Amino acid sequence: MRTEPRAALSPAVKAVAWTASVFFALLLFAVAWVWCGMSYEEQFSEQSKAVSAGSTMQGWGLTVGLVPVLVFHALVAIGAFFAVHDGGRRGVPASLALAVVLVLAVSLPGFVAVQLLYGGTMFAPPVYVP
Repeated sequence: MRTEPRAALSPAVKAVAWTASVFFALLLFAVAWVWCGMSYEEQFSEQSKAVSAGSTMQGWGLTVGLVPVLVFHALVAIGAFFAVHDGGRRGVPASLALAVVLVLAVSLPGFVAVQLLYGGTMFAPPVYVP
């Protein structure tokens, strides 16, 4: 069993790790928000067919789109908390606040991109023009 502490990572290794983490987080959050938008689009486009068949699509966007995005946010926030906690060198309140800020910072660009993609109506049904 190892008793001596591990050597600290060099600043260059930490910089590369954080840069890669932010890049992949931005990419994955953008994909997650697009998934959410697509699920709401599916709900809105299939609702009339579902009603004709005696069923409903109500809640599809929430359960298939938004809930997985929120779970993904929670998992990334937990991972970010442990990453910034740095073995107890930073206090719990500061680590928690920093983790929340990090998650918001990497999620917001994806959310804005999807809102632009859907014309700002991701959570609202489109206007029907016959």
